[in-house]
Amino acid sequence: MKKKNYLALFIIVVASLLLGLFGGNILNQYNQVYKVCYSEAGVIVNPADFFKKGGQEAFFTAESELFAIDVPGEYQIRLKKGWLSFKSTLIIEDTIPPAGSVAALNRLVGSELSPFDFVTEIIDATLVSLDFVELPDTSIPGRQEVKLRLTDLGGNQTILTAALFIAEIFDMVMIEAGDPLPSISDFVSDAEEAYFISDINLLDNTEVGEYPVILSIDGGIYETFFTIVDTIPPIFAIHDITSFSLHIRAAADFVTEYDDITPVTFHFLDEPDFTYLGTQEVKIIARDSGGNEAVESAFLTLLADTERPVIKGAVDFTVQAGDSVAYLKNAAAIDNDPIGLEFFVDQSAADPNTPGAYPVRYIARDFAGNETIVTITLTVIEKVYDIEDIYLRADEILERIFTDEMTEREKLWAIYRYNANNIFFEAVWEKVTWLQAAYDGLFNRRGDCYVYAMTAKVLLDRAGIKNEDIEKIVTSSRHYWHLVDLGDGWHHFDTTPRSDKAVIFMWTTAQINELMEETRYRSHRYDPDIFPRDRREIR
Repeated sequence: MKKKNYLALFIIVVASLLLGLFGGNILNQYNQVYKVCYSEAGVIVNPADFFKKGGQEAFFTAESELFAIDVPGEYQIRLKKGWLSFKSTLIIEDTIPPAGSVAALNRLVGSELSPFDFVTEIIDATLVSLDFVELPDTSIPGRQEVKLRLTDLGGNQTILTAALFIAEIFDMVMIEAGDPLPSISDFVSDAEEAYFISDINLLDNTEVGEYPVILSIDGGIYETFFTIVDTIPPIFAIHDITSFSLHIRAAADFVTEYDDITPVTFHFLDEPDFTYLGTQEVKIIARDSGGNEAVESAFLTLLADTERPVIKGAVDFTVQAGDSVAYLKNAAAIDNDPIGLEFFVDQSAADPNTPGAYPVRYIARDFAGNETIVTITLTVIEKVYDIEDIYLRADEILERIFTDEMTEREKLWAIYRYNANNIFFEAVWEKVTWLQAAYDGLFNRRGDCYVYAMTAKVLLDRAGIKNEDIEKIVTSSRHYWHLVDLGDGWHHFDTTPRSDKAVIFMWTTAQINELMEETRYRSHRYDPDIFPRDRREIR
């Protein structure tokens, strides 16, 4: 009995092993999975798709052949579900032709093209190849249809048609100088749309050269060039010249008129001999910007110059000491050859600031070296200072520095600023009359403290501002300034510039004394018993 039980157990174990090893094939044969499974390319393939029923827990085993859903082909598949194994065949097929879209293309003559230049989109589950059905001809300007072939991995094909526009840019555009500038049609043919990006109208059509031009052609940006040439020689007329020897003449001196659209220069074919006395032929070359040349002949006659210049208007005259002298006001020199004529005055022996009689030489010398000298006498007399001239000059200055809206104090300040800014300090320390000092300040604009004070005096008097001269107690030096009264008492007024930069404008005596204490310089020490003379108190 025990032997029978062991035998039965052995049979069960063997049967179980056989079922594990071969059960999948046996079950396959009993239609649990599809023997062959078809799928359209691009569709996701899952293990359950191979089972006729159920199979959600199934998975691909390592023995299963790798496959890609976008690559058509036949693949051997191994699956496992629980402890059972299965096998099947997967066939991925591509039966749907590819789809795509294209756009019109604009290109220049001779451009290289790829079919991918036309295609904007390709739709297919598998890899698609693209080629031309017939290669486009880019050597012919104009419109043409281009057929493109799409072929997928399943061998399915689709033919697409696109428009190709071939435009031609002319890169040898050339105009003659002076002709109208080229238009867009001179640069481009058979374009759908073309226009200048460069402003070609800014160019000068008479300037020879090569110029870049930026164009828009069917939406593309291109650069080309055009050339302005000058191929027409200049036309010109010349005349003969008679001149004195040694004068260098330019070729252009012989030209009376010329005509050319571009600038023209003139040159001698051979340089003339400007020392030669007599007549010689000269050849003139006219050359324009394009390098075109024309030649004309003329005659140059050179004469000897032996005639001396003539001096006119050089006569004796008198001036006041210190006045400026216009030596050439009425004098002049003339000569038969005015080119290179020199006329000058030698006044080295004259002193216009000191009374006396002085010789002055007038010298005229022409280009050939002929010379004439005339000597006159300059008489310098004592300076006569006319108070009316001084008043007239002062009134002109006040009219310039005053305005109608100014107060008396503002007018006083304007006079102060005029003196301070317009007279140059010069330490003369020479006692002169007040008229001479005022004259030096108003006309010569230079002088010492006396000049500053007397210039201010004239301006104050003419402005109607009450004032009185004031003088420092005499020591080793002198100083002059003013007292002014605007109705509120006397104040100090001194326009002479100072090294300490003090502006003595409407100062009180206390301020003056404080300044002298600080500087230890008694520049404004005065006798209060004398100034002011009307005995009003200085504030």
